[in-house]
Amino acid sequence: MIVGKETAAKILACLADPEVRSILQAVEGGPKTIANIRDLVDYPQSTLYRKMSVLRECGLLMVDRFVMRPDGKRDAVFACTFDEIRLESELDGIRVDLVESKRSIERRWLEAFYSKNSTSQAVPR
Repeated sequence: MIVGKETAAKILACLADPEVRSILQAVEGGPKTIANIRDLVDYPQSTLYRKMSVLRECGLLMVDRFVMRPDGKRDAVFACTFDEIRLESELDGIRVDLVESKRSIERRWLEAFYSKNSTSQAVPR
């Protein structure tokens, strides 16, 4: 999926940030909760939440599912939306092509289907 120029600029800014890259590397091995990611990257919680918010805004990270903790609270499990990012130099800038993960494509399709065909916005698990 080739992204628009505005999104491409956000993605390039994310990739230029070493903290963001280390978060992506932490999630690259498979979906993880915030606690799992925090253990791997060792950033303050506020930094981690801020960086993950930016990653979600530009479409590089998604909530894959929710899991219940022993205390009854639920945690989001985050996953990369892509398998590969391709960058290509063009006359008017850099083209960004995201090779979406299978799970990301399925999730997007389900969200589109259920938002059009259901009174509920919930997506089944």
